Amino acid sequence: MSAPEPVDEDEEPIIEELPTAAASSSSQAAAAAEAGEEASAEDAEDSRRPVDKALDAIEEEKKNMTPLEKLERSLLWKCEGNGFFKDGQLFKAADCYYHAIIFARDLTQNPQYYPDLKHTQQDREKAKELCESTFTNLALVQLKYGSSRDPESDHEEREKILKEGSKSASEALKLNAKNVKALFRRAACTAALAKGRVPGEEAQTRCTEAMADLRQVIEAEPQNREARAELKAVQEHLKKLKREEREGEKREFAFASTLSALGPKEKDLLGDGSVCKRPKKTGDGGKWLNEDWLRWDGAKKCVVHVRVSPVDGDSSAGSPVQLSFILGDPDMHEGVLVAIKSMTKGEVAHFKLAQHRLKASSSLAKMLPEVKAEFSTWEIEFQKYVTWEDLDCNGERLRKLQEEGYGVRYAEDLSEVFAHWRVTGPDGRLIHSSRYTISMGGETGMTQVEDEDKEAPSYIIGEGAWEPLVVLCRGLRQGGVGELRLRDVPDLPQDKPGGDDTSAKLSLMMLKQKNRGSQKLRHCVVRVEVERVVPPLAGPGDERWEGPSAVVQERFRGEQLLELGEERAALSRLRRAVAWVGQLPESEASALASEAHAARASIGWVLASRAAPILDMGNVSSDVLAVAQKDLSEAEEHCAWLEANAPCSAGTRLLRAKILVAQDDDFAGAHQQLLEAQKVAPDDKRVQEELRKVKVELRKVQEEQSRAKVIELRDGLKRARTSEVSQVMPLLKQLAGTHCSWDTVMETRIGVELKSCQECGAEEKALCLEILGKLKDESKEQRPMWES
Repeated sequence: MSAPEPVDEDEEPIIEELPTAAASSSSQAAAAAEAGEEASAEDAEDSRRPVDKALDAIEEEKKNMTPLEKLERSLLWKCEGNGFFKDGQLFKAADCYYHAIIFARDLTQNPQYYPDLKHTQQDREKAKELCESTFTNLALVQLKYGSSRDPESDHEEREKILKEGSKSASEALKLNAKNVKALFRRAACTAALAKGRVPGEEAQTRCTEAMADLRQVIEAEPQNREARAELKAVQEHLKKLKREEREGEKREFAFASTLSALGPKEKDLLGDGSVCKRPKKTGDGGKWLNEDWLRWDGAKKCVVHVRVSPVDGDSSAGSPVQLSFILGDPDMHEGVLVAIKSMTKGEVAHFKLAQHRLKASSSLAKMLPEVKAEFSTWEIEFQKYVTWEDLDCNGERLRKLQEEGYGVRYAEDLSEVFAHWRVTGPDGRLIHSSRYTISMGGETGMTQVEDEDKEAPSYIIGEGAWEPLVVLCRGLRQGGVGELRLRDVPDLPQDKPGGDDTSAKLSLMMLKQKNRGSQKLRHCVVRVEVERVVPPLAGPGDERWEGPSAVVQERFRGEQLLELGEERAALSRLRRAVAWVGQLPESEASALASEAHAARASIGWVLASRAAPILDMGNVSSDVLAVAQKDLSEAEEHCAWLEANAPCSAGTRLLRAKILVAQDDDFAGAHQQLLEAQKVAPDDKRVQEELRKVKVELRKVQEEQSRAKVIELRDGLKRARTSEVSQVMPLLKQLAGTHCSWDTVMETRIGVELKSCQECGAEEKALCLEILGKLKDESKEQRPMWES
């Protein structure tokens, strides 16, 4: 480990209790400060621990101090600690640093929520700076002392102090995540712990954690030689640990493999002669197969890399095929799977396989030579095996993170990620790359070559980015590398969002020629190399904030996503715009009122539109129904806010109309709202489309009501003709005032009843003829092909 650097006078954090390592000296100092006379008999009977007495004494002293006095006392303790450190008195230095933290820690709280402390925001900032620098210095003291302990004879004390050092550095980083010295000291403590008396797996984990911190230091200070040297030392130690782990693995079959090399004999692997093995070259003899990898619903899968070629006698009869696939994959020949499970890494063997063990017909199996004979001989070289994480426990998506990357930020929703990616087939051949550029000329015309200097395309996570990229990028930081093995690969994306996709189309065209007409990508690996991760804008407090225009741009992007049908991403953008307006001062927020109104209206409209079809269904689960009701409830909240703040806007009217339809199928009320919205915004496409839909539904409702009314009048006329003729005329007058479609006339057969009513008198006959003429005239408009 590198030698600790001198204590910084201007460093920075918060501690909840006084560590026992400094209990003795702290209690003495506190007692001296608190009492100027001998302890009383009551004190002598005090059963509290010394550390508790010390803390209580300090807290009692703090009660009568102003915030400024606390800061001054904390600074004095810190300066005294720095002096002790320079003199090599580590215990006294640590004790002083603990006191400095205790006097300042309360003042790091927000004065808005802790008015009793009577401190200002300026006091708070000073306290945070003081605590941060003190914690950083304390971490250095603990690192220096812990590193001086012997890893063997003083293991427990060493590990305890180094862990405390790591915690102190972490406390400093809570107050300032960019504190480079705290990062370095935490890395140094973690690296020192990895070199102690700990199990190999735990040591490797600590090395990985230390490397992550050191990479952040180097990212912030590329010229930091000490950090680079420490990183190199940790990497070397990690390599040593892995080497020791490999050397310690059991090699159960080494002796048997050596004997088999002396005189290879054919072995019947299944006992029926369908898969027979004759070794040609021994492997490492190590036991490698884990039966859990063969469980198709397991969380781990094993991908094997082999080289296969047909054999004629003892010599190869064809070109070898390089191939990788999941062990136990049903898309691979059963005979090949049985053969590989019998091998060890590095082994080469000949296998005689019966045709019924080569029945797989997938694209993966077709990459191997086609065999028609009853028996065939194959030479298989088992090159390596790699375990992958099965994301869905079904063999569809396997992930492996080669390098997590460095920096604080992982890619998240709305992050902009600059990344290069490439797709390779199961034979290792490159299918497509984001670095591809089209080159003209040569015998084949257009060709594609990778341009290492090509700028990495950018993608917004959660907004139309290619799904394999999103899955990988969510687990990576800047500089991270990961791979995703897919059974079925989605269509290749465009080179740039909204850009030219000629390169991707050309890759698919070439793949189609190779695969005899098929463009479907299967059993491929997508590799992503993240160059940069730009976190999404966090709001007005973000240093990248560009003022009110940021709200306008965010809402505009949300509306664009709605037009593209990406509702989830649109809601995220629109909600951010609303939240940002709420975080702005009143003077700025009022200028963006129209943006807030429009964003709320769009949010509510999306939620109500999403809920309406579910609420109309009769057979949905309670969980789905609850989600729909929650969406509608949130839409109602937005609508109520809009009706209170912008009651006449088109967005408010549109949202209320949508809610009326979703809640009660109130198409008439919705129609009135939409007519008002149309007056305000006659060119609004969303209003026009919704108005068209509501009119259609309203006609259906009116038609149903009309049909029911005509049936009621028809039945009334029948009764009146036979029992009470005087009621015929009033019923006919009602029918004359009822509008109905020709379909209703035909379905209810009201015309037949009207002809019968003509016999009830001259006046009734005249009205019946008038009604029939009216129905006939209306039918000509509804049915242009009507025959007179």
